[in-house]
Amino acid sequence: MLTKIQKAEFNVGDEVLIISSNSKGIIKCVTSYLGKGDNIYLVNVNGKEKTCIESNLHLCRKNNTNLTIDMNEMASKFKTEDKIREIINGLELEESASPSTQLLNACKLQAYLAMSDEFEEESLSVGKSITSNELYHGLVNGDFDSIVNSYIFSEILSKVGMNVLTVAMKNEDGEFYTSNLVLINEEYYYFDVTLEMAVFEENGSNQDDFVLCCGALGKDSYEQFFKPLCILDFNDNLSSSILPKNISHDDIDIDVVNKMLLIGIDENE
Repeated sequence: MLTKIQKAEFNVGDEVLIISSNSKGIIKCVTSYLGKGDNIYLVNVNGKEKTCIESNLHLCRKNNTNLTIDMNEMASKFKTEDKIREIINGLELEESASPSTQLLNACKLQAYLAMSDEFEEESLSVGKSITSNELYHGLVNGDFDSIVNSYIFSEILSKVGMNVLTVAMKNEDGEFYTSNLVLINEEYYYFDVTLEMAVFEENGSNQDDFVLCCGALGKDSYEQFFKPLCILDFNDNLSSSILPKNISHDDIDIDVVNKMLLIGIDENE
């Protein structure tokens, strides 16, 4: 059983260097306590909020003073909600207890996020909420990484009543990574938007030739390459971080998945 370690290397107000981008920012909050090196922070970089793992940060200056931010929170919230409604309506995602409909919802959304390239260029600070920041900058600006991808995926499917979890992982190189688990017919299946994006790009980014490869996966195949650590909940730091026991061992047939994407499902099922 994993033990949640309630300690963090950095404090709110600290100035830090984001090593991967060589940019400086101010710690806004700690969003997840996963242990030394793996804790996740919200960092303000020139008025834009970024989600960063602890191992990618270096302390520049201790500073516990409050940060003054230009707030455009109300406008950004409306825009985010409008974008979510647009995606749900455009993809015809349905709230349903049917496993087939839930599977189709998840596959449609993953395909959309993997192929979507229509984003705006805006630089807004949208307040202190991790929900507001990650959804806004991902949905509106196309500012994606595995954390943002999995968070957007879970938030949208949750709007149509689906049970979706965000999983903290380590990849083959030992680097922090996140993906999703979706409950379908009493078992969870892995959906990986970030990996789907990479496969789509490697195959030439041709939407007419798209084949979904990285969804509805069981643990026997997916966990060969990604080691699950715990469940993340960006909205509730006190929620359980223990992985569910009912993760399917087997994939759902990929041919069935892609046939559903092409022709939908039998309404009489």
